[in-house]
Amino acid sequence: MSLTVRLATPLRPAAGGNATITVEAASVSALAKAIGEQYPELGARVLRDGAFGRFVNVFVDGEDVRFLGPEGDLSGKSTVEILPAMSGGAVAPLPRQRAEHEVYGSFIDETIGIVARQTRDTVSFDLAATVIRREGASALGYTITEGEPELREVIAGQARARGIDASAADVLVSAGALQAIDLACRVFLRPGDVVVAESPGFANALSAFRNHGARVLEVPVDREGLDVSEAARLIRRANVRPRMFFVVPNFQNPSGETLSLARRHALLALAASHDALVVDDDPYGLLRYRGADLPPLAALDRGVVSIGTFSKTFLPGLRVGWVIATPDVIRRMAKVKQTMDSSTGTLAQRIVLEFHRRGGAEAHVGRLRELYRAKQDRARAALAREFAGTGVTWNDPDGGFYFWVRLPRAFLARRLLDAALEEGVAFVPGDAFAIERDHRSALRFSVSGPTLERIDEGVARLRRAFDRLS
Repeated sequence: MSLTVRLATPLRPAAGGNATITVEAASVSALAKAIGEQYPELGARVLRDGAFGRFVNVFVDGEDVRFLGPEGDLSGKSTVEILPAMSGGAVAPLPRQRAEHEVYGSFIDETIGIVARQTRDTVSFDLAATVIRREGASALGYTITEGEPELREVIAGQARARGIDASAADVLVSAGALQAIDLACRVFLRPGDVVVAESPGFANALSAFRNHGARVLEVPVDREGLDVSEAARLIRRANVRPRMFFVVPNFQNPSGETLSLARRHALLALAASHDALVVDDDPYGLLRYRGADLPPLAALDRGVVSIGTFSKTFLPGLRVGWVIATPDVIRRMAKVKQTMDSSTGTLAQRIVLEFHRRGGAEAHVGRLRELYRAKQDRARAALAREFAGTGVTWNDPDGGFYFWVRLPRAFLARRLLDAALEEGVAFVPGDAFAIERDHRSALRFSVSGPTLERIDEGVARLRRAFDRLS
């Protein structure tokens, strides 16, 4: 039985750099044996005592091998996926034979296949068909590095509606917000520079800073967002001069907290005192369910580099985001982007543009607010029902996708995740969102994907997992 084995990025060096390998195996145990014999370095990383270890997740045609058993029949199966386990966050280390530049990825993205199996019909084929039918080959060719002019004006117009003094010339369309963050790193950071960031913080951004050689100064987050006074104290104690401050100001990933107005002003003042850049990543700003909107940082200081995305309010798979900055910064970022991908995909940009041309984008966001508000309310009630009296606590965000759940001190989130996966529910443990600070007894609880009923069921399963460790 010939099987195609797909390998997550961290595992590929152990298989000669291959993203996929082919093995012959009729059972799960035979699959493990074949990998160990044909790819001994890979076997050393994914096997323990001849079987798949707890530090990897293995799926055969989408089914977890733990439910198949060692002698599970692979007849008629075609595809195996091997991913770093969410319970371990890493794979067994591959012995280094030469000095290498260490790189950092996303614990969340490497395990996203688990969640991706919950398929949803989200792509509007009508928009794509309209664009291709009307614009033909031009929709499939290259475009301007800074982005489609009309789309840049749409983005600038939305920014002006939120109080940011922006024109199309101040906008660069990126391949999602993550590329925008990377562009800021490439333009402004050099090895050894210090970046002040939230803790817990956006894991992908923390990896980006480290990949560019920056030192990250982690600052605690509380109910008012990044603790600016503590940031100033930590800067003084470390005797450093920051080059960049990075914040997710609204309904932060992963904590769900929002930077208060007073702290927004304090952050800008602190950054100015160090002649440092402020980078504001705001993917959730439009998803407020309670309370009044706060002014964007770029509305308070035009020198802020403001990053956004259509991923949370339209289609994440299109990978269309943006940067709003001064024209000089946009020119520098465009030069860097030309060495990365030349331009963000033309078809993706024009699909987004077609959506906005038709009107109704504002009404669409309004519907999303109602949808996610209902999910947040359901999750809040489910947590209160299932975890009353357990010592488990959580915050109460006014928008976004996330709750930050704190376990009793004796509990480790990664241990709970082991039990939770066996119950059929997953979350991201808190230490995935930090470098050195201790968030081992916390976890990110996301409400964006599940239905209302699945939220109820997921929290009930999480309680069963919790009880197994109590």
